[in-house]
Amino acid sequence: MAIKEKQDRQSLHRNTTARTVIFYIVFASLWIYCSDAILAWFFINPDRLTRAQTLKGWLFVIVTATLLYCYLHHSLQRLRNREERLEEERDRARRETQERLQQLNTLFDSMSAVVYVADIETNDLLYVNRFAMEYFGPDWQGRKCYHYLQQGINRPCTFCTNAQLVKHGKPGDPVTWEFLNTRNGRWYECFDKAIYWTDGRLVRLEVALDITERRELEKVKDDLLSSMSHEMRTPLTAISGFAELLMNEPDLQENHRRHVQIICKEADKLTDLVNSFLDVRRLKTDRARINYEFLTVRSLLDKARESCRDCREHHEFRIECQSGLQVYGNRHELTQVMTQLLANACRYTPKGGIISIIASGTGEATSISVTDPGIGIPQHERETIFKPFHRLDTGDRRTTGGLGLGLSLAREIILLHGGQIEVDSVPGRGSTFSILLPMPVDDKPAGDNPSPTARES
Repeated sequence: MAIKEKQDRQSLHRNTTARTVIFYIVFASLWIYCSDAILAWFFINPDRLTRAQTLKGWLFVIVTATLLYCYLHHSLQRLRNREERLEEERDRARRETQERLQQLNTLFDSMSAVVYVADIETNDLLYVNRFAMEYFGPDWQGRKCYHYLQQGINRPCTFCTNAQLVKHGKPGDPVTWEFLNTRNGRWYECFDKAIYWTDGRLVRLEVALDITERRELEKVKDDLLSSMSHEMRTPLTAISGFAELLMNEPDLQENHRRHVQIICKEADKLTDLVNSFLDVRRLKTDRARINYEFLTVRSLLDKARESCRDCREHHEFRIECQSGLQVYGNRHELTQVMTQLLANACRYTPKGGIISIIASGTGEATSISVTDPGIGIPQHERETIFKPFHRLDTGDRRTTGGLGLGLSLAREIILLHGGQIEVDSVPGRGSTFSILLPMPVDDKPAGDNPSPTARES
């Protein structure tokens, strides 16, 4: 606003000066040309002509002075009126800005969250709400954000999001992240956005919500699930072991053998469920990349298909995979992902349906998609299905087993591999789960040039 007002004033002054000079040049030129012609026509005597030109000169001074006075008075009056209007507009804009800031201040002070504004270039604090002052103190003015909000930090934080908020000198997309505050030891979920401040400069607006209690509850839940899972392994091992011993008894009656087979089958399902619990916890707490190697995609898909023996009796698998196509990752984890996607496709596809698996690569990344003609996924469910314990069919409509950990575990594994997993679906017409896995640039195997797609079933 201040820069625009200064530019407007300078432009107004330049225009007024230019008009004055032009007016004087035009009037003086016309006076000299016309007056000399008139005097030469009326006066032939040189003495009289000289006296007449002297009088003409004095008259020119008087007339031009009078005209300049009138014109400058008029121009300056217009200039004053224009400046008064600019001043009124500036005052009105200042009042509106103050009113908006007051409204925002009232709104932010009513929030149970830390809200502050800091200059993106200097990290100077420009605004702090009441809730933040209760936690970090009222002496925020003239301080850097990292001095005020953190402890033992004398330079911009290494986790600062400023570089992510500005794109090509303009505000970019917001950034949401979590961190443990070094001053009060509490966890915060932060929403950062670059905005223009009242003076036109770029600033960072951050809204930080205290999620310490939520993190503690999640830790208690994870610890409880982990403890329960470990404790359940011992009785499950005993059940499975004694059930197998009973199966090997030669004198076991046939109806008893069927009952023991059911025990073995259900014990295996419960063991898989416990292993899923432990895998989810491990992937969330241990992000180490272990046992990574180059794997043939075709072998992973064949292994996953073999793991779905029950599904193969009721569905047909069709695989299209480039010859020699490879991925870089953990064999067990990626096989687990593919098995889960195939099992889900079979679970939600009517008997006799065709499950299509297509794998292709460009040398930089590998794409694997699993398509089924099943019930499909509603639009509002396409993100929540990847959350732990979420089920697509719940309540009285539930027709399939499981606790909803499979897709959550699959996404954690793919993210750990640096890839992406997405779903595209039309309710009633089927779904397609797509996986994109990058190939390490420095570790590509020599001669890895996949050939064109070969169709196999």
